[in-house]
Amino acid sequence: MKNLFKRAVASAASLVLISAFSAAVQPCMTGSGAETKLIALTFDDGPNTTTTNEVLDILEQYDAKASFFLIGTNINEESAKSVKRAYDMGCEIDNHSKTHSNMGSMSPEDIKAEIAYVDEKVTEITGEPTRFFRPPFIDVSQTMYDNIELPFICGIDCQDYMENVTAQERADYILNGARDGVIVLLHDAAGNSQTVEALKIAMPELADQGYEFVTLTELFERQGETPKRNMIYTTVAKYPCSGYTQYKNIFTGEAAGTSSWAGWSDTAVLDGAELKELGSSYSIEVKYSCSDPPVIALQKWSGTAVWQQVQPFYSNGDTACFLASDIQSVLDDIGVDYTDLDRITVTASTTGTMTMTSVDILVSSGEEAGGIAGDVNADGRFNIADLVSMDKFLLGYGVLKAPEAGDLCADARVDSFDLALIRKLISQGTAA
Repeated sequence: MKNLFKRAVASAASLVLISAFSAAVQPCMTGSGAETKLIALTFDDGPNTTTTNEVLDILEQYDAKASFFLIGTNINEESAKSVKRAYDMGCEIDNHSKTHSNMGSMSPEDIKAEIAYVDEKVTEITGEPTRFFRPPFIDVSQTMYDNIELPFICGIDCQDYMENVTAQERADYILNGARDGVIVLLHDAAGNSQTVEALKIAMPELADQGYEFVTLTELFERQGETPKRNMIYTTVAKYPCSGYTQYKNIFTGEAAGTSSWAGWSDTAVLDGAELKELGSSYSIEVKYSCSDPPVIALQKWSGTAVWQQVQPFYSNGDTACFLASDIQSVLDDIGVDYTDLDRITVTASTTGTMTMTSVDILVSSGEEAGGIAGDVNADGRFNIADLVSMDKFLLGYGVLKAPEAGDLCADARVDSFDLALIRKLISQGTAA
């Protein structure tokens, strides 16, 4: 019953993120057009001598690294051997508290004792303390943030704590939630054989899609991010707007409130017609302070009512970026156009207070070093030949001479969204 409650809370905290992240896998591109996609598999509620080792067997098969969040009372002389094996394989050993109790209402002394117990046990086994913390039941309080020095981790919920969720369904949650930088929340609790089977289904597919399985430490380092306090992470994305410039300031000042504050409806209002005209070239960048990132609220109250939230592609505790492609994806899902909406606003997503200091529309021309947007074959023209080249490249049997010209979404990635935009421009006769 305790585990069921924990997972229900985790689901509420993170399942909503899956729909925002699973619209498309957006790989980061190197200068040669090669893909780099990172995914962090994480496992709660070990260690033990059965399921933990079965998970390690699969990881070993794919030369994969993962992060294991241990419950202190589960560490004993025998299970410590599984911990040492994971550590020797290059996996990371992390902290899930001593007793797996709700810690939100604990005293500072009790909170510290829960963490210290696991650290001491892990140090005895590996010679190193834990590096990250996942709160039991995803129960978080300011007292916990103030008294736990480790970064807080959540992850996409794969419902692998529920006996009636099959291995295939668990694998589908993993695959549907996969994207560059995502953290996957799984469980290696004793007897959880369905998750072992789900890994056998999901991992070869993820490997075929070009994912690299990394620890949380490596994820942060390679994405260029430093974990911040007062945040709990489900994804660690690269900052996507380094090639953008400011197009328009929407708000500068200081606005603070919870998600229920009525003032958000007037603070940072976006013009749907303007965003539509900008097409795929824009991003909304928000400067804020809060443990939870802001969202963009899409509202329509005439005819069929709409209230839909868009999660940011990137957020790090003080900056959030919403890509045009993600906003368009949500509009497509709900079957409305920008101009059908009655209001588009930036708002808080939490019952806690968010302070917002600026909102800017950023734009990218899609041109790099004098090149022509869409001219991926570098022949000086954007035409049907570029569509063919892009299609072959994404199918895996072609090379782009100028991959940066294919980044029409201006998100530092070349993917199916860009292909769709090239196809649309060709069909509209926009190309040469």
